[in-house]
Formats: sequence, C-alpha cells, structure tokens
Amino acid sequence: MKNKRSKKLSLTTRREFLSTGGKGVGLMALGSFAPSFLVDTVNAAGSAALDKDGKILVLIKLGGGNDGLNMLAPTHDDQYYKNRPKIGIPKKDALMVDEKFGFNPQAPGYEELFKEGHMAVFHDVGYPNSTRSHFSGQDFYERAGGLEFSGTGWLGRYLDAECPQDKVREINYPVATHISRNLPITLRSKSPQPVFSMLSSDVNAQATRTLDANDDTSKLLKTAIFAAEKEKNDKVNYLNMAYMNALITEEKVRDTISSYKADSEYPDHRLARDLKAIAALVSAEMGTRVYSLDLGGFDTHGQQVARHGDLHEQLSSSINAFTKDLADKKLSDKVIVMPYSEFGRRPYENGSSGTDHGTMSTFYAVGTGLNGGLYGTHPVLQSDGRSDAPWSETSTDFRQLYATILDRWLDTSSQEVLRKEYKHVDFLPDTKKKSRSFLK
Repeated sequence: MKNKRSKKLSLTTRREFLSTGGKGVGLMALGSFAPSFLVDTVNAAGSAALDKDGKILVLIKLGGGNDGLNMLAPTHDDQYYKNRPKIGIPKKDALMVDEKFGFNPQAPGYEELFKEGHMAVFHDVGYPNSTRSHFSGQDFYERAGGLEFSGTGWLGRYLDAECPQDKVREINYPVATHISRNLPITLRSKSPQPVFSMLSSDVNAQATRTLDANDDTSKLLKTAIFAAEKEKNDKVNYLNMAYMNALITEEKVRDTISSYKADSEYPDHRLARDLKAIAALVSAEMGTRVYSLDLGGFDTHGQQVARHGDLHEQLSSSINAFTKDLADKKLSDKVIVMPYSEFGRRPYENGSSGTDHGTMSTFYAVGTGLNGGLYGTHPVLQSDGRSDAPWSETSTDFRQLYATILDRWLDTSSQEVLRKEYKHVDFLPDTKKKSRSFLK
C-alpha cells in the first residue's frame, strides 16, 4: 500500500504539504508526538544533484551564559585572581597555550585541538549594551540583532537568501537540521525551507527503532494512515502521504545512524552522541549545510568550579572526537564547529562561589579548515567588584564572526543576511566564491 500511494504523490505535492507546518518546521505541528526526524523532503527522485563540496557549519548553543574567563583563563592578569580568589583557575593547573592563557584543566580536548592548529579562540566577544537577560540575550544572538529581525534567525535568513521558493522544490535533502526540542530562533526563516529536527534524547533510540515499535510515534502515524484509508478527499490524502513519508524517513535515518562506523572513540555524553549522529549524516553526504545542537547548564551562579569544568570536559572531549572522526574520513576540512552563548559572566565571583550574568565572553571555533590561534584582545577587568569588562574599540562584535562564516564559509553575502557590513576576523581563509547555490 505504501509504495502504491507514494507513486501517486508528486514531489511538488509532498513538499507543499510538508512545508506548511510553520516557517520551515514541516511536521513540528504534531508536537511531542512528532517523529524524531521531521523532514520536508524525503527520498525524492529526479531532483537536482547535491553540491557535495559545500561547507558545513555545526552550531552548539551553550544555554545559560558561558563563563569565558574560566574556559580560557588569563593567568597573566592579577586582577583576574583578585576578582576570583576562590574560583580562579591557578596557573599551575591551567592547560597553557602560551605564556598568558591556559584552558580549564578539565578540558584537555581544547588543548589538543589548539596545539594542532584546529581551534580559533576569540577574546572579548559580545555586543554593546547587553541586557544580561537570558531571553533577550538568546534572541539577540540567534537573530543577530534586535527587533528589526523579529521572526527570523540569522541562518534562517541565510536559507531564504540561498533557497528562494522557486528553487526549494529542486532540493531533495534537508539544508539544515537541529537536534533539540524546538526549532531554534537561529533557523527560523521567512519562507518555508527544507529543515528537519530530531530530539537529542532520541539519538540512541533512533538507531535501534523499527517501524513496528510500539511507541507513541508509531501508533500515532499508523492510526492516521489507517484512518485515512476510509476517507476520500485530497486533504486527508496529503496527511496520509506525510505520515508515510515520516515513517520512511525514520527508517532511512535509523539505518544511517545504526550502520555508522566511527573512526574515533566518542565519550559517553549526550553531546558526543549527538555529534556522532551528525558525523554519520555528514559521511552519508546528506547535503545538509547547517546543524544546530544545544547544551545547557551554564548558568553557574553557585559552586561553579566543578560544574563548569565538567561541562567543558564534555564539550572539549566530544568536539575533539568528532573532529578526529571526520579527519580520518577526510571530511573534517569541510566542517567547522562553533559554540555560542547568550552572554558571559561577571569578571568577579559572588558569595556562592559562582558568577552572575555578565556581558562579554570568550568564543571559539573548531575545524581543520580554519586558521587556529588567539584572536582579539583580552579585556580590561574592573577592580570595583561590580562592573563588567566594558565594551571597547578592541572588543569583537559577535556579528563579525557571523559575517566571516557567511562570506568565507557558507559562501553567501553577509550584508544580505545581516543588513550591515561587519569587519571579518581572519580565522577563515579568504577564498574566491565558487557558487551561491545548494545545487550543483
């Protein structure tokens, strides 16, 4: 029955239905009962070939506000230790990258990546007049601006620029994927785009599921399919085909993940499992250009040392394993990983051996195709015990990083996406553009 119905439904009809679920979310309207992967375009025949040379960006949102000063400690700065007598990283423990800075001792993966030239670290990153609010900070970073970008994220606008609606129907693969509960603001587009989603908690289950699994997803899809057998109208037929396509996609993704043979040992962390799943999809040449992940827990108001160190142990070991895995498959030069957070922490510790909401932070990017090293200038830390490191002419606006990625990595016009010109940071080579299309 499934094959018979699939033949009756054209690619255009499938895509039109699956694209109407809310600004590129496809079947997200099914809510918590939706299948793990929500696909706008599935196993379509006769569409254009992939641009397999396209670069890939993996974003990781560090929810809560990452403390950059304890990720990469300024061991040369006496004010750092005066501000943080209990939680400052001692120089003897820091994993030194030069005579002035050292990584958190629980993050040897960073040290290895940096010394191999595969990690670019950016001092003093942020934007003027930060509110120190989780919600407004997240929105500002994900939109790459304020209310002028309400309703869209910076990568959603990138998709709109590169995938106009008259071309979207030619693409038979997802151009972006997020592994999270909800579509991040980052990927919200003005027009429907081929984006799919997977719950992080489902990565392991996805590899072992069968279409006969007696879970909520299968029961919902099967109930809908059987109910549609009794109906004779176009809308129900569209739903029926969508549910069948969801089942087909689950099988495809399950096979990709379950059959994947990693060339590097991944640690036993949720983030590592998510990155391993992405490595499987990259190796399968899915054609996806953007992957979005998240890792929470960075709101370290109290007892920060152990908690923050553990988070960066997870990050550094997971990203290191992911990079090694792709390098062994000769794919690492087409992928960069960039974590980001909604704000930094105050330069001084509080009474609970933690740090409160701040403004500026330390960012980084990882990949074998970038120019590793330290970028920017370490901020001047205040001595009054109350003030953030101030925004200054030497600070790096986070949109400079976005502009560099858009122009030099994703091969698009940053001014079209960000509506303003931002000075590049030279962590990516300035190469000539090859193409501005997802298609060959």
